[in-house]
Amino acid sequence: MASSAKDIQLRELKDTVSQLKTMIAEQTELIKALRLIIDEKTSHEKALQEQVDYLTKKLFGPSSERRSDDIPGQQNLFDEAEVEQDPSLLEGETVIREHTRKKKAAHEELFKGLKVEKVVVPLPEEDQICPVCGTQMVLIGEEYVRRELEFIPATCKVIEYYSQSYFFNNLK
Repeated sequence: MASSAKDIQLRELKDTVSQLKTMIAEQTELIKALRLIIDEKTSHEKALQEQVDYLTKKLFGPSSERRSDDIPGQQNLFDEAEVEQDPSLLEGETVIREHTRKKKAAHEELFKGLKVEKVVVPLPEEDQICPVCGTQMVLIGEEYVRRELEFIPATCKVIEYYSQSYFFNNLK
């Protein structure tokens, strides 16, 4: 009886070993497949980086067609005009007359001649009372806020906005 129990354990261990071997084989195949994918992605990344480098050089690199890296023994096909040109025929300096730019129009110039409408935004009655002593505040002036150009077909007018300023009058 003891030998049969050992035989059963031995068979279970053999089954476990065979299962582990198949798992190892599957894992090995998976690792190989993943390495291939990584190699493909790496080569694709290198190709994309080369494209980025090339396009960056084209976009931000020097734009002159003149090349300074002449190859020894190689003829330059595009220098024929300069080589065969007679130096005595060189012209003097070319003078280009300077030009003047128009000044940008300022707001004052744009609004010149337009009717100006003044809009005063009053402080609400409840805000005209001093929060400390409760007395009525006194109007002392206006503060310029903004200017708008209002377009009404066939007419234009300038609207200037002012806000009123108050101070505490405790002279009583």
